[in-house]
Amino acid sequence: MGEFELKRSMCTIALAAISLAIPLSAQTNQPAAAAPEATLHITSRAVLVDVLVTDRNGAPVKGLKQSAFTLNEQGKPQTISFFEEHTGAPPGPPKEMPKLPPNVFSNFSPFPDPPAVNLLLLDSLNTRMENQSLVHKQALKFLKSAKPGSRMAIFTMGLGLHFVQGFTDDPTLLLAALNTKTNNEVQPSVMIQSQSESNANANLVGMMSQTVSSAGGVTSSAASAGMISALSGFLGENDASRTTDRVLLTCENMQRLATFLTGFPGRKNVIWFSESFPLVTPNGGSMSGSNVDPQRSGELAKTMAMLSAARVALYPVDSRGTDTASFYQADNQLPASTSAPYQIMGVDSSPNGRGGGNAPGSQVGGLQQEDTDRATARYTEEEMAKETGGKAYVGSNGFAQIIDDVTSSSADFYTLSYAPTDQKMDGTFRKIDVKVAGGHYNLSFRRGYPATDAALPGSALVTRAHEIQQLAAQNPGQVDPLIPFMDLGMPQAEQILFKVLVKPIPEPKTPIATQAPQPATAASPSPQATAATARPTAPAPPTDPTPTTNPTPKKTLPIRYKVDFAIDLSDLTLDSDADGMHKGALSVSILAYDRYGNIASRKDTQASLAIKPQVWEIYKKTGLLFSSQIEVPKGQYWLRIGIYDQSSAKVGTLEIPLSSVTTVAQK
Repeated sequence: MGEFELKRSMCTIALAAISLAIPLSAQTNQPAAAAPEATLHITSRAVLVDVLVTDRNGAPVKGLKQSAFTLNEQGKPQTISFFEEHTGAPPGPPKEMPKLPPNVFSNFSPFPDPPAVNLLLLDSLNTRMENQSLVHKQALKFLKSAKPGSRMAIFTMGLGLHFVQGFTDDPTLLLAALNTKTNNEVQPSVMIQSQSESNANANLVGMMSQTVSSAGGVTSSAASAGMISALSGFLGENDASRTTDRVLLTCENMQRLATFLTGFPGRKNVIWFSESFPLVTPNGGSMSGSNVDPQRSGELAKTMAMLSAARVALYPVDSRGTDTASFYQADNQLPASTSAPYQIMGVDSSPNGRGGGNAPGSQVGGLQQEDTDRATARYTEEEMAKETGGKAYVGSNGFAQIIDDVTSSSADFYTLSYAPTDQKMDGTFRKIDVKVAGGHYNLSFRRGYPATDAALPGSALVTRAHEIQQLAAQNPGQVDPLIPFMDLGMPQAEQILFKVLVKPIPEPKTPIATQAPQPATAASPSPQATAATARPTAPAPPTDPTPTTNPTPKKTLPIRYKVDFAIDLSDLTLDSDADGMHKGALSVSILAYDRYGNIASRKDTQASLAIKPQVWEIYKKTGLLFSSQIEVPKGQYWLRIGIYDQSSAKVGTLEIPLSSVTTVAQK
């Protein structure tokens, strides 16, 4: 479409900074009916199950028929009402993303929509800093060698869920996003007890337990047994409380992620790098059953229901890899009072048997506790993977290879759907069992679901539709048609192909007062939005519950960007009159998002097109050309650009990290 040589004088394109308003539904005053009509309401709930079938060597099994599958719920046979086989891209010449000049971006991708998408979740909430560094290095290693076409997104999880890069087929875009200074820094694990904290607590208890001699030659501990027991209990309760808070925050973040992913079709593979998964205890049963800590069970059940509804398969990866036990690490310290062999080994190694027989010492007790913690984490990983149809990875430092294994092996699967014979939504956990005849196969599928509406496919979309209806009721006859397509991180829509050239404009000399970014909600739209363009949040990109910006207005110098468009005419529906004029109307939105999913600024435009015949011939070669501008605060932001053709209802969207745009030198 040419080099974006804009010739606005050749075409009568009116770009007004007003919001497009179209009716959500026709609302007219009708006479009251003589009598109410009887209405029959029938509700049928469907359950979707994605099934990965592999042989003994781990290779995917393809070409199975629906008749080979049997499916039971709670031990009762169910009728499979829908069956579809998904396969990865067929072998052929490698495809490459189009090479574009600097600051030029396009929503065109040479790859078809995949049946499954992948998401890297780098968890600093449950991972110590030293292990975070290894995960980041391995993720960058994978992205440097990854081939285009494996659609992927990246999020990080700390005290909140942070956006790094939305779904894209281009690994160079993912690499650039993760390799920025902000995203490549390790974060303190404030809710995990560090080794230095463990050493300090052990030293404190050790000093209280030290033997001291009184004036009469009687020896005793520095503190009474009751005081030592009380302090040990307090430290244990404090650690347990912090663990519970961490679990609840992890569930909250995963619920945000599930809400975000619900809006996307197909299967989502979440590759979750984490060191600690303290959600369940290994005493058998289902994660949603009796083996869950009662204080956490409600949030865990809700989390699993939302992940189920979003068709998320979890692939937990233990970010500790093959590290050694902390007892043998250099930063581990024994309490000053621990010096005798029996105090370390915990056996009767002292001459007078002071080891106490079976009492564990510092080494044995520490190793036993660490082994218990690792076993609990591994059990949790395996249970979460099993219940969602994924796979757990433990005891390996080859994280780049793990990412490659997941992305390459999970593209071939089968989707089954059935309407349960028991349609009651009573909150009970319904177990699912799938079998395949004709061979010895390994099956991965979600093992059940809680019988709640929130666990059904599309439940978040129903909530979203309800919010849109509420918004339309508050603002009769007006709703933005781009609402479902403009959430941060969504895959790009390609019904309308276009390119943009994004160029920073030199700063104005006068500072401009700006407010801190605010999330756009149905009840409280963003400051730049009118009633016609306010967007409900569900399912919106996850937001950080802990604000990191001062809400007090401050003087800043935002960067103004010029956005030059070139749109493929063949994707637009324009009417031609007797004089050869081509007429139509477009809705164009440009939104600037921060890394927490908040809208920092926006520009909504209605373009009324009236193109003369001679200009039409030029645009057939260059594409439809026009420009817009938007101001964005300094920092880490993304542009989400959407185009809506009013005549055909086609949509094109594009997402650009502004870190990829060459900025002007600051004065």
